[in-house]
Order: sequence, then C-alpha cells, then structure tokens
Amino acid sequence: MAKDTLKQLDRDVDRWLFAGAQIARTDPNLAAARDTLAPLAARAPALGKVTEQVEKLQNATGKAAASELLALASLMAQVRGAQATPALPEASGDLTPLPPARKIGTPLTPTELNTLVGALTNAPDARQRSRVIRDYAMSDRGAARDLRILPLVIPALSDGTIAEVVVQYLVPALGEAIVPSLQRHLDLEKGRALDVRVLRAIARIEGAKATDLLREAIEKGVPDIRAAAIAELGRIDPLAAEPIAIVLAEKDRSKDVRVAAVHALAGAPSDQTLDVLLRAFGGTAEMRSAAESSLAASKHPRANERIIALFTPELRDLGHFRIKKATTKEEKDAAAKEQKAHTNQVEYLVDLVDLLTARGTDEGANLVLETFRGHKVKEVRDAAARALLRIGFPGAWEELMPSLYDAPEATKDEFVRGVIALDPAKAYDRLARFFETGALAQKNGADLATRILARIQNHFEEYEENEDGTPGNGESAEAIQVIRKDERWVDLAVAMLVNKNLRMPALVLLANANTPKALGDALSISREEGLSSEEALLVFAYLGKQRDPRLLHAFLRLLEPLRGGYDYGRACNIMTAYDDPALAPMLRSWLDAKQKRKRLARAEATPFEECLRFLERARTPASAED
Repeated sequence: MAKDTLKQLDRDVDRWLFAGAQIARTDPNLAAARDTLAPLAARAPALGKVTEQVEKLQNATGKAAASELLALASLMAQVRGAQATPALPEASGDLTPLPPARKIGTPLTPTELNTLVGALTNAPDARQRSRVIRDYAMSDRGAARDLRILPLVIPALSDGTIAEVVVQYLVPALGEAIVPSLQRHLDLEKGRALDVRVLRAIARIEGAKATDLLREAIEKGVPDIRAAAIAELGRIDPLAAEPIAIVLAEKDRSKDVRVAAVHALAGAPSDQTLDVLLRAFGGTAEMRSAAESSLAASKHPRANERIIALFTPELRDLGHFRIKKATTKEEKDAAAKEQKAHTNQVEYLVDLVDLLTARGTDEGANLVLETFRGHKVKEVRDAAARALLRIGFPGAWEELMPSLYDAPEATKDEFVRGVIALDPAKAYDRLARFFETGALAQKNGADLATRILARIQNHFEEYEENEDGTPGNGESAEAIQVIRKDERWVDLAVAMLVNKNLRMPALVLLANANTPKALGDALSISREEGLSSEEALLVFAYLGKQRDPRLLHAFLRLLEPLRGGYDYGRACNIMTAYDDPALAPMLRSWLDAKQKRKRLARAEATPFEECLRFLERARTPASAED
C-alpha cells in the first residue's frame, strides 16, 4: 500500500510542478497521501518525513507554497533513489577490455549537417536525396558518423524514397552506435516494412553477433520478416543457415520465404542442399531464378556433373512448336496445354544455358557454344549468345559481336567485366574497337562505350581494402594494376572528351587517374556554354587535382551552371582543398556580383562563406609556402 501511494505521490508532484503550488496544496490527492502514510510513520521514519513535508505544503501560503513544493519534490527524489536496486551482472570470469570501436562525433560542418538533415527529413529545398545520403555515407573522412543525425535514422527508414539507401549505406557507416535505437524499434511479430529494414540494418552492422536475433525472427516473424532473416543468416553464416533454409525452401507456406531460403543455400555444401536446389531449378520461374544463382555459386564437387546432366538429349533436339489443327474444344484445350508446356521447356532451357555459362567450366561453355551454333529455337540461340558474351568467351568472338549491341544492359555489363577478367593486359585491344567512329554510330554504340569507360574507371578509384586485404571495389588486385599501367586507357578517355555522349564517364576516369593529359581539354570545356551542373562538377573535380594559374578563372566559370546548396557545397569543397589564397578575392567578387543579380538563399550562400573564411585565414609563412 505504502509503495503504491509513494509512486502515485511521485507522479502527482511532477504534475504539480507544472500546474503550480497553489493547486498542489489544495489537491485532494495530497490529503489522501497524507492520510495513508501518517499511520505508518512510526515504523518507517522516512514516511514520517514525507508526511511532515506534505503537511507543510498544505499549510503554506503565498510564495512559501512554491518553496515547500520544491522541498517535497526533492524529498521524493531521495525516496525514489533509496528504493532503487541496481541490477548487478552475473559473474562471468575476469574483466576483459572491450573491442576497439570506430569513433563517432560531430564531424559535419553546419552546411553539411543542414544538407544531410534536409535529405533525411525531406526538407522543402532537398534535392537528389538518395545521392546526398550515399555521398556522405561513403565519404573518406567518415562525415556521416555524426551523433546529431542518429535520431533521424529510424524515421528515414520509414520513408520509402530513401529507405534502401539508408539501409545499404548510411546505417553501416554509423556502425554500432545506431544498434540500440534500431533494437528498440524492432517488432518481429508485427512485421512492418520498417521492421524488415531495421532487421536487415542490424544484421549488416553486427554480422555474426546477430545470429540469435535472426533465428528468433525466423521462428516468430511474419513472412516478410522470415524472408529477410533467412537471407541475412545465409549471408552471415551459410553453414548455420543450411538446415533451416532446407526446411523453409520446401515446406514454408510463403513463396517469398521459399525463394529467400533457396538464395540462402548458395554457400551450403551438403548433398541434401544440392538436391533441394536442383528440385527448385525445375520449379516455378521465381524458384528457378533463385536456384540458378545459388547453383552458380555452389562448391559441391558434383555440382557441374549434375547440372550438365540436366541438358538432356530431348532439350538439345527441342524444335519449334508445331500448331496442330483443332476443331473441338477438347482439341483446342489440349493444343493450348501442349503449347504452354513447350514454352515452359524453352524458358527452362534458356535458364539452363545461363547456369551452364555461369559455372565457368570449359565443358559447360563449349556446350553453350554448341547450342549457339546449332539449336533450332531462336530464343535459345540468342540466350546462348548473351551468356557467352557475359563471360567474354574468346572461342567465338567474331560470331558473337553482332549480338552484342542489342543485348540487355546486364549482358553488356557482364560482357565488359568478363573481357577484363579474362585477360586485363589484352582488354584494351579487345574493347578499343567499340570506340571507333563506325562502332559509335551503331544503334546503342554510345551506350556500350559508356559502359566500358564506367567499368574501366572503376579500376582507377581508390577504395578501402576489405578485411581479407582484397580491393573494396570488386575488382581483382591484378586487374587494377594492369589497367592502371596501360596509358592507352587514359589517352582514350582524353580522345572521348569531344564526344558529348561519352564526356561524363571520360571525365570521371580522368579525375580518378589524376593525369595532367586532359588539362587543356578540360579548360576548353569550362568555356563552353550550356554545360549541365553534373558536367561542370566533373570538370571541377578533374581540375581540382591539377595545378595551373588558369584554373582559378576556370573555377569561377564552372560555378555558373551550378544550382542549389548541394552543388555549391561540392564545388566549395574542391576550392577549399585546392587552397590557393589568390582565389579568395576572385571568389568574393564573383559572389558579390551573383548576390546583386539574384540573392542566394541561406543554404546556397553558406558554402561560399565557409570557403572564403578558410581561404582568407591568416597564413603563416610555412602555410603560405605549402
């Protein structure tokens, strides 16, 4: 009884501190608390003090009532503290140091913070929200690891426009600092879209430490939660996921969970897993697609043998469907059924061709080449051509080229990747032909050339190494070194600057290569009228890595096509890093003229103010020389 009375009195005191002392002294609850606690005062002196203070508050008048209410609040805080019982951890051995954790602080400048907060909260002036979030999350200086944005992450995960980029980039950049907040908002049984994203985010951060949570999610969660949980468990620990995924793949009622379970079996080595994947490959289109990706990655010693065995003589000799004359309903239904079965066989064979190619064996590739050259069904021949192009197969190079320009985007990307992976030293000789005038004039010629440049520039980018020491950009260390040493790629990018369709990927490559070869061309581009903001920023990025007195005027020219605080911020970051004191008066003059024509918004002007403060700082002789 006394404990309940004290709890209620404590809540009432909080209420009275807002309502006022005069209301408190006449509140019926105060008198009721006194009547309950007074008889117990003889056995508990603390209750006597509370009763005494309550009476003082009841009898106080004027300003004295406020003092007595504050005294009662202080006394209740002491009582509450005396009742608290700290929960001590169980003894678990000797104390050990905590593992090192990445630092988190407040590295964002006011302008950067305003930009990132605007992107996360969908502020009225926010533009290109996903790109802004991704850029800050991938910043080399860890800009996104800022304590001030932690409260905004959960609401951002509920925003379908940016939720995926937050899960993939921002949450991993924040690291374990965000995990407690994520865990508080996770409801496995409710299974909202937010819960799925939160679960994935926790798994991305904690890795193996999230295994128990993922198991619980598979047991308790709704289908969307189970699908996400088995997918993450398969990624984190394929062996632990294997027995669970085998059951889910064939017995779960949800199609999405079965598909996710099949994907999760990609790294599992057992005979039972191989059997499950082969059965799934013979199932529906969605199951077959999932099984195809898992079988392509299978390390089972008999995987190649059993996959090739799927290419039966019946499938090799499969011809076009011959429509039979039908007059009765039964005959028409039977014909429609046969046609559907034939269509399913063709689709199955197309997927099997892709799988045989993805396995990367000579036997499988030669079988696909045989299919490309001689199969009766055009859809199957086209599929074989695309499959061989994806791996840059050298056995039928000239035969395959006509099929390349009309191939799907993914096939083109895989083709370029395959050519480079096959032999990086010969990649230029094989791919340079696609930059010749006739090739660029082909339908989709510029698109293919753009994809080649984009893939090549990936070899010039600087990435942090993965934990195993491999490059973090997905390229092999050998290929990176070979491509970087081949100066012909840089010369090709310089030559492509005159082609407006290829200028942007060429500029990215040149900026990453940090070569002075394109300085004259870049200065010429800076003088062009009608540049897009993205083109201007790419030229900015390239010039910012060079040193030449002409660049200061080029910087000012390139500011004209830019729009908005984010673009201005990127340009100012480049000028700040360039750090030439001679730029300060030129930039201030440009800014004054700009403000006279049309006054910049606060978010637009702030990057320039910060940049000018840096450039106009007092410099020591040593820093001036630097």
